[in-house]
Amino acid sequence: MKKLFLGCFLMLCCATLSFGQEEAVKDSMEVFFKLDKANLLDESTEAITAAFEKNKERILKVRVTGHTCDLGSDNYNMGLSEKRANSAFEYVKTMGDAYQEKTELFFYGEKEQKYDTRDENRRVFVLFFLEDDDRDTLIKTGCAEAFIEKGTYRPTKTKKSAFALKSFDNTKVLKSNNISVEDTEGRKLYFNSVVHFKATFEGAELAAKKAVKIKMPLVNEQKEGYTFYEGVDKGGKIVWKNTGKPCELTAADNCETYDFDWMNSGYCACAMQRECEDDCNDDAFSGVDRPDLTAANIRYSAEKTVAEFEDGTYADLNAVTVIDDNNKEEDLDLCEQFEYGIATSDWFPNKHKMKDLKNIIVKSETSPASKTTRLYLKKESLKDVSEPVILVGDRHTKGYAKYADNVVSPTPCLGSVNCEYLVYDVPSTGVYKVGDWNSGAGKPKMEDKWVLKVRLLKESVVFVGNKKTGEVYKAKNATRNDKTRPKEYVIYDCDNVGDLVVYVQNSTKPKFKLYQEALVSELKYKKAANMYVMRRLKFTKVQDFSEAELTKCK
Repeated sequence: MKKLFLGCFLMLCCATLSFGQEEAVKDSMEVFFKLDKANLLDESTEAITAAFEKNKERILKVRVTGHTCDLGSDNYNMGLSEKRANSAFEYVKTMGDAYQEKTELFFYGEKEQKYDTRDENRRVFVLFFLEDDDRDTLIKTGCAEAFIEKGTYRPTKTKKSAFALKSFDNTKVLKSNNISVEDTEGRKLYFNSVVHFKATFEGAELAAKKAVKIKMPLVNEQKEGYTFYEGVDKGGKIVWKNTGKPCELTAADNCETYDFDWMNSGYCACAMQRECEDDCNDDAFSGVDRPDLTAANIRYSAEKTVAEFEDGTYADLNAVTVIDDNNKEEDLDLCEQFEYGIATSDWFPNKHKMKDLKNIIVKSETSPASKTTRLYLKKESLKDVSEPVILVGDRHTKGYAKYADNVVSPTPCLGSVNCEYLVYDVPSTGVYKVGDWNSGAGKPKMEDKWVLKVRLLKESVVFVGNKKTGEVYKAKNATRNDKTRPKEYVIYDCDNVGDLVVYVQNSTKPKFKLYQEALVSELKYKKAANMYVMRRLKFTKVQDFSEAELTKCK
């Protein structure tokens, strides 16, 4: 393991180069040792050789210091650090006889625990004091670079100047350095590179006579629209001023950078203004873009409702289609509820809580896996909805869709996608209902109005459907004189009795089943008893209720 500090001291994406002490430029490097060992590794000798070769024409003095980790006693570690320093010193002398006179030897045992890990603290630090005469200077940390041409800071000599270069690539680091994501007008930005460069002389900031060539490394992929911003200090917080200069990409040596000639010191960045206020994403460097409709994991409807599928949601996406069911044809009508023998509360128990606008149906030849699907709905299509949500449904084994209380609200602050879409991360059931959800809404009060008498049939199941509202309920047994009547059923009040359809199923006969369907208004009405009567002779025999021919519910 080795760490080379070539012309700078690298740590946490920060590079510094300092001059002035003992009138020399400092360059340094470190080599590392195995536990309880003082012999140089092959990679360490190679690193030392390379460093001396690079600096051989400029070396004024060399300082070698030995160090250990905190394992062992103080005395033992002091001796071990001396052995490590001597080991490096002996190898330095092989670089040339002159280095014996130019080299100082120090050892500190475990006193200077520079690193967080013990492996890195088992080290020898080699410091070079180099001759300098205001020459061209390159500072580099990763792909970030600052090239200071000779004479940039005249009349102050370069050897008495100090330069610092930092690059930033995440929001947390920006916040910790009190760097805002807003410009001078208070508008939020997205960044693709942020760099800090500073030139000082004895603590005072220097004014450049020539432009410093800055290379700013990309954090994300290049996009059109990034421009060069300069940082402005407002009360200790950095905000950004747009220079109007476009950021153009340069690629070399595995680095992609934005290159600028810059006369100033401080913070600079390549950034772009966010498209809309709805893009309140906290990440300064990246956000969710609009969905790529050509992507392999994307399917969308004719109205551009987009579904983005996790890998493995469907075995084959070629047969998957997304449908905007604007007429809610997937919902069960009266006849379908009668056919399945279910009430509205069986497939949509909280219909009263939702003002539904449409369904979104993902059709496929196979059932989806237990994954998450991201749905993108055009905001324009929901502009009149105050609290647009998706109610996630699933498929009954008989094939119809049913909906419980799995309510999903849109995910805000994702990125520029929020300028055009509402985004929902939903379970991959393939059945979704869109609309306003009111969790506090109570069920409409159902008041007893009439009694239905089903002659000669006991233990029947009676469904009452409202053709106007599309709702079906199972009629409960009527009670008169504190006695439950198995042939009499309660019909609830409604605006118009002509909208009510009754469907009766009876399966008590061992060899056949009986059913009858009728409009309530067609039945005989006994005003004195407030009772409608279904005659026994009108019931039809079938082997299974699926054979029932329903017409009154249509």
